[in-house]
Amino acid sequence: MIVTGRDLARIAHTIGVAPWSFTTAIAAPADADDAFALDTSPRRWRLALSRIQFERSASPQCVFLLRLPGGNARCGLGEGRPAACRAFPNEGGAETCSCSWDGVPLDDEPAGVEAELLAHERDRYAQVVARWNAYVAAAAGTTFEQRDFCRFLLDAYGVDST
Repeated sequence: MIVTGRDLARIAHTIGVAPWSFTTAIAAPADADDAFALDTSPRRWRLALSRIQFERSASPQCVFLLRLPGGNARCGLGEGRPAACRAFPNEGGAETCSCSWDGVPLDDEPAGVEAELLAHERDRYAQVVARWNAYVAAAAGTTFEQRDFCRFLLDAYGVDST
C-alpha cells in the first residue's frame, strides 16, 4: 500500500515507531507527483507499507495485517490506517486486500467524504514531495536515504522525528 506523508506521520506517532521501520521505498515513474528523489539521478521512489511473508507458499502481506482466530484478518491500525485503505473499502475485508506495489490500491473508485480527504491528502503530499525534490536537486552530489526522506516528512507534518 502506497502511503502519503500524513499517513506515515500519523502511523509513526500513533504506534511510536520510526517510519523507516514499517515502510519501504519502491520504484516509481519519474513523472509521478508523489515520487521522491534520493539523488540527482532520474530514479524516483514511493513509500509503501512493508510486507512480510509469513509462510513460504503465501504472498507477502502488509506488516499491519493481524490474523485472528477462525481465519479472519483485519488491519492492526484500526482508524489509523492509511487514507487509501479508508477510501477504498473492501467488501471482503483486510484478508482480501488487493493493494499492489504499483500504486493502484483497488479496482473500485473511492467514493464520498473519504475520497475527498484522500484527494486533498495526496495534493498536499505532492507539494511536500516537490519541496523535498528541490532540496535534493540543490544538494547535488549528495545521496540521501529513505530514512532522510522520512525524517523530512515527519518535520513537514509536525511530528517529532526522534
